[in-house]
Amino acid sequence: MYLFAYGTLMPANPQEAARDGWRADAVRGRLYDFGPYPALIDLGHPDAGWVEGFVRPVSLRELEERFDPWEEVDQGLYRREETITRSKLRAWVYVYQGPWPSQARGPLNRWEGTRRAPILPDRDSRKNPHNP
Repeated sequence: MYLFAYGTLMPANPQEAARDGWRADAVRGRLYDFGPYPALIDLGHPDAGWVEGFVRPVSLRELEERFDPWEEVDQGLYRREETITRSKLRAWVYVYQGPWPSQARGPLNRWEGTRRAPILPDRDSRKNPHNP
């Protein structure tokens, strides 16, 4: 399984992407810029455009222990959903479900905000890209 990242989880530059196993891809949806972070809604909607981002292999353990807490899944800010990317990969993506700020801009096809510190794949993800 893969993780699709469209915002703060994306690699900061092409060198980081290559080093950490990310590759460019896209999903259908509507992307909004909330200032410090982005929000993806309408995942997979047939009338929505393509949202650009990156994918990399990920294990379920890594999702639950590293990414779900970062995306505040337990607090209801985002939920993790499965989708099919433009390159036909099955991927998890975080969909926004929190309150809508008044300064939201969009929809956009790419978020240009600040990425967080590099997130290296865990060893399990690098061994087998089809980990559940």
